[in-house]
Amino acid sequence: MPDPADTAAEAPRVSIVLALGHDSDYVAAALESVRAQTFEDWELLIVDNGAAHPDRVAELIGDDPRMSMITIDHSATAGLSRNIGVQHTRGGLITLLDDDDVWMPERLRTHVAHHDENPSAPASFSGYWHMDAAGERFGTDWRSRQTPASAILRGAAPTPLGPTLMIRREAFSAIGGHSPEIPILVDFELGLRLTLLGDLIYIDELLVGYRRHSTNMTSMDPANVRLRRLVMEEMIDRQRWAARGRGAIDVEGWFEERLSGYRRSESRIAGIDAVRQVRRGRFRDALRGTGWGLRRAPLEFLRGVLETVLRRRR
Repeated sequence: MPDPADTAAEAPRVSIVLALGHDSDYVAAALESVRAQTFEDWELLIVDNGAAHPDRVAELIGDDPRMSMITIDHSATAGLSRNIGVQHTRGGLITLLDDDDVWMPERLRTHVAHHDENPSAPASFSGYWHMDAAGERFGTDWRSRQTPASAILRGAAPTPLGPTLMIRREAFSAIGGHSPEIPILVDFELGLRLTLLGDLIYIDELLVGYRRHSTNMTSMDPANVRLRRLVMEEMIDRQRWAARGRGAIDVEGWFEERLSGYRRSESRIAGIDAVRQVRRGRFRDALRGTGWGLRRAPLEFLRGVLETVLRRRR
């Protein structure tokens, strides 16, 4: 890895890191959306931590001097892979690209301008739109609002989606990057810890196309839903305990509020889903969701069940 002191004058403004742990049908579109950026002072590093055909990825990179690829141990998690990628890049601003997402041409330029105007902000994030496997837009666009960091930590405002973030390198280093041991939702956890550093910049534009398909961890497969719930609880609770250890009583209270709100909300959703799973004959999935909801917030779980049953009768 080059010595930063020797290359500082040559460092690009923005470093883009893409961790690729599998073969992707979408990575070509992702890379093309980077090449189409109106802001050109960037570098992109692909971290191959499990791509079955890296030669195909190398062909997509071609002779573009701004793009490169390294191969690491395929057992590395997405978080560890991204951390390694950041260590091998030089830009003062860092952004993460998922292989199945695309960017609007003005994305990098817009983020850089906001960081220039807010030099103390640890990170910025934007809105995004949903698209399906074929790239067709669907559903409701995701937007937030400018809020103090405390609103995000409490759960009173949405936590930014990882692929919409642009992060100052100093901020990424200050929090130690991603937590490498976390199997999923690494972006969410990173966003929470960045918010502990101060207010994030919200850009009220749809700058990222977020692809939803059957193989990503945001699918509604019951096993994915169960895993997300367990990991989300652990993440929030870990931050609560860390705040207590630091003596940050206010922050501890914010995370307690967030955890309680999450359990109530998800218990109601578990009740709705339990009825649907019973109707589909998936009794094991229904029982698992029932057990989780009744242990966390039984009244909210029963509310979800009742709402779903009554809605069917109308």
